[in-house]
Amino acid sequence: MNSYCRFFAFTLSVLGASFTAAKVHAVEGGSGAYFLGTRDTLAGIVPPPGTYLSFTCDRLDGNVDGLSVGGLPIRANASVDLNLYRVGWTQSFDSQLWGGQPAFNLTIPFPDVGLSYTAVSPPIEGAQIDDSTSGVGDLSVTGLLGWNEGNLYYSAAFTVYAPTGEYNTASIDVQSRSVEAVSVGKNVWSFQPTVAATYLNPETGFEVSGAASLLFSTKNDDTDYQTAPAVQLEAAIVQRIRSGWGFGVTGYAYQQLDDDSGDGADFTKAFLGTNSLKARVYGAGPMIVYSGGQLFGGDVSLKAKYVTEFGAKRRLESDVFTLAISLAF
Repeated sequence: MNSYCRFFAFTLSVLGASFTAAKVHAVEGGSGAYFLGTRDTLAGIVPPPGTYLSFTCDRLDGNVDGLSVGGLPIRANASVDLNLYRVGWTQSFDSQLWGGQPAFNLTIPFPDVGLSYTAVSPPIEGAQIDDSTSGVGDLSVTGLLGWNEGNLYYSAAFTVYAPTGEYNTASIDVQSRSVEAVSVGKNVWSFQPTVAATYLNPETGFEVSGAASLLFSTKNDDTDYQTAPAVQLEAAIVQRIRSGWGFGVTGYAYQQLDDDSGDGADFTKAFLGTNSLKARVYGAGPMIVYSGGQLFGGDVSLKAKYVTEFGAKRRLESDVFTLAISLAF
């Protein structure tokens, strides 16, 4: 890979949650372990040997009608705000494996989430509920292997999401008319194999990237809720200019392959009055990238994007603003 590509330092920060929504009944927690849309620009590129640091901030605001949090189905229209900070470290090794470039990524998330709604179910009907929490979330580790042929780059990856974030089932204090339900962890292990590809022409600055992945999760034993496997398709088209700026669009599709199961899922379906929790959602929006200059001795790249989701079924619809900075050493 040439120095042009190195300027666009690879940012792989995974995990998070999408919490703003239109009126849809959502599965447990409203989202899975993977932060949808993370693999956009340069998705298929494993960077050359070196150390890469990324710092990402995601801001979400919105509401949802029908949500299960910590085993507690909430029928009310709820307002949710989330600030998600992610720190990523990628180490690309000076070696070859099966003819490809090996690398390793560690991402640590720091969610700060708030949930508010007016209860509509006994025994606290009419109470104004405000619940919030923050802390270290569920970290992820990813092994990557990348190849390239001219301007075409492609890669394979496998991510493990560990339940390191604090998790508590929901509790209701009838006397104080309050609820504690939100957690920074998901209380499950999740696994995600991914394949991705990028076409990048350094002479014209034109890029097309795409990624496909599957997400599998273990059962949440505290709520007896088994989230079904899901497929994620993600893509980005970017045109860069000589000044270092680039402009493009990004989008994704999410589809569960089966219905959620377990007593917790059955209870949620009965409480919310739905026959299935099989989820899907689509998202799209503009993106701006920049590469150039140095900071702390590393090559700098920036990314800002706004994604709005649509076509949601049994899952949150989100409006997400993301700002990321990457340093390549």
